[in-house]
Amino acid sequence: MIAPTEDCPWRKRVVCGEVHDDNAYAMGGVAGHAGLFSNAEDIHRFLLRLRKCLAGGDPLFPAPVVEEFFARDQSVPGSTFALGWDTPSPENSSSGSFFSPHSVGHLGFTGTSIWWDLEKDCHIILLTNRVHPSRTNDKIKGFRPHIHNIIMRHVLQ
Repeated sequence: MIAPTEDCPWRKRVVCGEVHDDNAYAMGGVAGHAGLFSNAEDIHRFLLRLRKCLAGGDPLFPAPVVEEFFARDQSVPGSTFALGWDTPSPENSSSGSFFSPHSVGHLGFTGTSIWWDLEKDCHIILLTNRVHPSRTNDKIKGFRPHIHNIIMRHVLQ
């Protein structure tokens, strides 16, 4: 039921069903920066709930808090990062070419990603496994924007 990630040379086994992040693993398997296990349906539900929060219709987070989550960090000139999120880069964004500047995304080391266009009210959840069997595979960098463009072309027609 759980896809294996990398054949880890220092753990001397294929990682499956446990934290992949090396630092989080060294810290006992739990660390705030390491992401989480989930499936597309639950991620979709999470985004819908955040959407309700933004509209003031869910008490999980007040709308100004969610807006703060999604606001670019102004302390670093030219940064595309927000609190736990990214926003589209001016060039070569992993979101592709069709997400508006009012979008947020999150990328996972193993190849997963979420891109959510707040203006167009649509999102793409990509659950992939680019590190199996090895983290040397970096083709995800070209694949993410390609698949996002294909999907968004279809959605925006």
